[in-house]
Amino acid sequence: MRELTYTASTRLLVGGLLWASLIQIFVVNDFIVLPRASSQDLVDHIISALGVTRCGRIGGFRFCSPWHEAADVAWIIGGLCLALGALVNVVVFPPDRLRNLTFGVLAVSGLGLVSTGCNPYNLRPAVHLLSAGTCFFTGAVGVLLLGSMLVQAQRPYWGAAGIVCGATSVVFAMLTGLRPDPGVQGLFERAAAWPSVVLIIYTGAVIAVYARRGSRNAGP
Repeated sequence: MRELTYTASTRLLVGGLLWASLIQIFVVNDFIVLPRASSQDLVDHIISALGVTRCGRIGGFRFCSPWHEAADVAWIIGGLCLALGALVNVVVFPPDRLRNLTFGVLAVSGLGLVSTGCNPYNLRPAVHLLSAGTCFFTGAVGVLLLGSMLVQAQRPYWGAAGIVCGATSVVFAMLTGLRPDPGVQGLFERAAAWPSVVLIIYTGAVIAVYARRGSRNAGP
């Protein structure tokens, strides 16, 4: 990673915290929205069901999400944090095409997540599915590329974790796109989304710590 000035460290601290804050998506979806839904099943029910604005058949199952507003807002905020964090955290690595591509696709993934929250599945299904698909695939590719960059930056274990998480998300995103049996649709979606999101959250936390140390060493 690059040596940082005090100003750059302060900006990067914000970027790291933006990415680390994506943990709120897990907290909101799985500990607030899902327990209050009509049924609780991470395997059967697709992630999008948490944001539906009225009760109905979702992904082959009847589902009702009374706290759907919380899920949609969590996706919108999470997407903004992912995109803005990508724009700030890019300074961690020396400029080149791979860096620009990696953080560019991560920013696009964040925008896809914003659109997912703004377009609930039952209201605008085509836009929602396109947005979610964009978020899944670009996020997975971005994490895969980020892992490769970390390996090149002499962070082999962190980089290997990124490659594994990104590759896992890519595979399951492709399988999800093939529309598996409704009984495992939710499982496939979460296997596509969660590994990449966890890696981004961890990366954000590490960047925030790194930036904090850099600001102390550089001084105002």
